[in-house]
Amino acid sequence: MAGGSASKVREWMRKRMAPRRKAAGSGDHRSPPAAPGSAPSSPGRKLLAGAVPPALRWRKPRGNALAGLYRWAAYHLLWLVESVVVVAQLVFFFVRFGFRL
Repeated sequence: MAGGSASKVREWMRKRMAPRRKAAGSGDHRSPPAAPGSAPSSPGRKLLAGAVPPALRWRKPRGNALAGLYRWAAYHLLWLVESVVVVAQLVFFFVRFGFRL
């Protein structure tokens, strides 16, 4: 970076991350009023919300029936595998410590 561009970037970031304050008497009504009991939005919360990639966020399946069928089958297959693993661990525990089934 040449010249004072680093300080310009730093100043831009400082302004961007600073909490926004409403000027007294200004008619700025762009954002809806906050719900009672909710914390104001902070830059840290926005950064955390952006940390999860969109591909990993849960979404309702749209109109694709094949995708819905695939999700249903994958869910039940994984449920079956997990059940077999849990039962196998219980059987191993009982056999290891000498309990009779």
